Amino acid sequence: AKATDRQAVLTITEIFKGKVVDVTHDSMVIEVTGKSDKLESFLDMLADYEILELARTGLTGLTRGSDDVVKL
Repeated sequence: AKATDRQAVLTITEIFKGKVVDVTHDSMVIEVTGKSDKLESFLDMLADYEILELARTGLTGLTRGSDDVVKL
C-alpha cells in the first residue's frame, strides 16, 4: 500500500477486525479470519487497491515486502 492509501486500508482492516502483521515502504501484510462471506466482503472493499498476494488457507507463511512477488 502506498503511503497515501495506508489509512484507508487500515480503516477497512479495522472494520473487519483484521490485523496488520507487517508493513514496509511499499506493502502491508494483513490477517483477516472468518467465514467466506466476511472474507469476500473484505476483498470487495479492497478492490480499488493492488493485492500482490493472497492466501486463503489455515496456517501459512508469506514473505515480507514485495521483492519476491511475481506479477502475471
